[in-house]
Amino acid sequence: MPSAVTTVLLMGALMVAPAFAYDTEGVRRMCADIQLEQCGDGACGFYRLNERSCVKILTMERDFQGAQMECDGLQGQVVKVQNEEEHKKLLCMMMRVFPWRLHYWIGAVRGRDGGFYWVDGSGPVMFAPWREFQPDNRHREEDCVWMNSGTWGPWNDGPCYASSSVACQIAM
Repeated sequence: MPSAVTTVLLMGALMVAPAFAYDTEGVRRMCADIQLEQCGDGACGFYRLNERSCVKILTMERDFQGAQMECDGLQGQVVKVQNEEEHKKLLCMMMRVFPWRLHYWIGAVRGRDGGFYWVDGSGPVMFAPWREFQPDNRHREEDCVWMNSGTWGPWNDGPCYASSSVACQIAM
């Protein structure tokens, strides 16, 4: 039986652990319970994110502007993640397309006020499962956002010129 000190330390560690961080096996277990629905005939590689949109995961690396252009070419935009359910579905899509963790651009950028906003103009980011100690805007040049920072799930601010994969979202 653990001592009282060990129990308190363990509880403290659990309280600061990122709520949306998963190891590879954790994502596999979570995704076993999440059904992904292909959009359309399934041949185009899009999966339903919500009732209004579908997402395609692209593993080629681009800077943020290049990622936006890739999504524009699909008549879409860099993905907007608005809640925990969408976040988990997106992780499962990423795992299905490429089962090793990659960074993926998401459609949030830093505004002049230092807050983060969706590139589609719909307003501020309200759901944001940041990695611990993020966003930090290191060197005052981290104005774009990617997910899967350090492990599966957490978000991080990064320089827009960095190369990353992208998740593109189209309206349905």
